Amino acid sequence: MTDPVILPGFEGFEGVELVQKLPLFRTLTFDETRTLFAIARRERRAAGAVIIDEDALGDALYIVREGSVRITRRGVDIGVRGAGELLGEMSLVDDVLTSARVCAESACELLVIQRGSFDELMQRDLPLALKVYRAFCRTLADRLRRTTDLLPKNDKLAAGVC
Repeated sequence: MTDPVILPGFEGFEGVELVQKLPLFRTLTFDETRTLFAIARRERRAAGAVIIDEDALGDALYIVREGSVRITRRGVDIGVRGAGELLGEMSLVDDVLTSARVCAESACELLVIQRGSFDELMQRDLPLALKVYRAFCRTLADRLRRTTDLLPKNDKLAAGVC
């Protein structure tokens, strides 16, 4: 596999477009995305490598740039995520142990934003922090709505009867 050709003067932009497509960061301007992306680093992982271990203290957000990862919880397969998808985002804002194990299903390349670097950036750039944290709130609200929709309907509760 060869690396993509980068035009002279655009070396620092590779991957920015991927970050901008993520629902969590799509409200950011190009310059804001570039600022956020500046703290990311690229990592390669071999097939089978553990990226996030279940019940560990999470410390980074991961964006799959190439390849795929498999997610399991207590040994049960939850699914696969591929290029353009993220994982571990809650570790940037919460100190709770990780809820699932993530392993590289194939050789993959990841963009990684460490919590320490993220916290420092959010403290330095308050307007960016406001936009990012609002995006986190929207993402959590959306997940809560989807989870609520999966719950069985209770006719008594729907009718207002306790």
